[in-house]
Amino acid sequence: MERKVIGVISGKGGVGKTSLTASLANIAKDDAEIEVLVIDCDVDAPNLAIILPAEDTSKIDTKDVYATLKASFLPDKCVNCKQCIEDHFCEFNALKWDDQNSVPIINYLACEGCGACKVLCPEHAFEINPVKSGEIISFQSEIGVPLVYGKTRLGSTTSGKLVSDSKEHAQKLREFEDSNLVIIDGPPGIGCPVIATISGLDYIITITEPTPSGLHDVIRAIEVVNQFNIPFGIIINKHDLESPFKEEFHDYIAKTGYNVLGRIPFDLSIPEAMSFAKAVIEYKPDSKASQAILEIYENIKKVLWN
Repeated sequence: MERKVIGVISGKGGVGKTSLTASLANIAKDDAEIEVLVIDCDVDAPNLAIILPAEDTSKIDTKDVYATLKASFLPDKCVNCKQCIEDHFCEFNALKWDDQNSVPIINYLACEGCGACKVLCPEHAFEINPVKSGEIISFQSEIGVPLVYGKTRLGSTTSGKLVSDSKEHAQKLREFEDSNLVIIDGPPGIGCPVIATISGLDYIITITEPTPSGLHDVIRAIEVVNQFNIPFGIIINKHDLESPFKEEFHDYIAKTGYNVLGRIPFDLSIPEAMSFAKAVIEYKPDSKASQAILEIYENIKKVLWN
């Protein structure tokens, strides 16, 4: 079977992306036709490894990523003129003055690495260097599925770049070459990390729920997906949720004609499974939610390979 790379995204967080991805991985591992690899591209909050922990912690591979630029101060070149403060070299207010030592102090978290201080300082007392912006971690999970994920370092501003680096790192692994299905757990929203995630994918799953914010944000996500001309399908989580907006939501989805891959009912088995750090398909395979996800998995296979 030809390899397919798919992504699970949503316009907002908290609608079930990671839970769904973990369940799909659990189903795929038992499918004789499928060799699956999973990538967590929610690099600002990678939680998939909590549900799919490493089989052997001694075999976790970690790669440092240096994609963020930050300023550093060179005290030997400083003449204590205070011009950097008085002339407001930094638009991000990352420079403060140390009155006791008469030197500037750089706020690491506020610094954007723009290079203005380096250019404007007449004594060249600042320089810009790449610093560690995160890590790419890979391992064999307890369920036998290889997992790759990126983790952004606090204060870094290059989440989109780390997503791209994580995908490229995964593509170099033997497990990627052996796989015919790659499932990517994408970040929420529609920003740079999402764009980096969906770029180059074969298919995209957009998951939503029948609430005003759920509909609003999935529409935004679909607008982004359409810019890339990538086929997509919709999954409605908590589709039977009782709310005044329920009918309006389902009418809108029906009128668009979008491909609905499946509907997951409201099921307390899902939060129960999360409390035990398990995918619902593993925790309670006979639950209504698990049965719905099994049907969704089969629908995804039909879309990808038929």
